[in-house]
Amino acid sequence: MIESPLSSCASERCNPSGQYVATGPFIAKYLAGGLGGEPMIVGYENQLVEWILADPTRWDRIKASTGAKPVVLYPRPTVYSAHPLIVVDENANRLIEALTSPRLQELAWTKHGFRGPLGTATGNAHSAIASLLPAEVDAILPMPDAGVMLSLLSTLAG
Repeated sequence: MIESPLSSCASERCNPSGQYVATGPFIAKYLAGGLGGEPMIVGYENQLVEWILADPTRWDRIKASTGAKPVVLYPRPTVYSAHPLIVVDENANRLIEALTSPRLQELAWTKHGFRGPLGTATGNAHSAIASLLPAEVDAILPMPDAGVMLSLLSTLAG
C-alpha cells in the first residue's frame, strides 16, 4: 500500500485506515471481468494479502460467490526478491536490528504479506489468507545477476 499525503483518500482505492491501495483496482478489474476479462494477472504475493486484509468481508463474499476467484501459483523454481540494506553510518545499525527483529518480521507477514528470511512465514496468518498461502515457499533460487537480467530485457524487447 502507498500512503497518499496528497488526497483525502475518499475513494474505492482507499482502505478503512485511509491508505491508498494501488493494487485494489488491478485485482477488482480481474475479478469483475470474469472469464473473458483478465484471464490472468501477475503480482507479488503481498499485493493480494494487503487487498484481502483491507476488507476481509469483501473477501468472504468473493469466496462464497460463483464468480472468479484468485488462485495463487508459485513457479518451481521461483525467485525470492531480497532487498538488502547497506549501512554506511553506525547509527543505522539500529534500523537493521529493528527490521530483523522477530516482532517486526511478524508484523510484516501478518499485516502486509511480506515473508521473512528465505520465504518463510513469520507469524500466524490472518484467517482470511491462512488457507490461500503456503506457510513456506520452497524451491527458491537467487535472482539472476545484472547481466542475465539485462539480456532477458533485451530479448523481451524484441
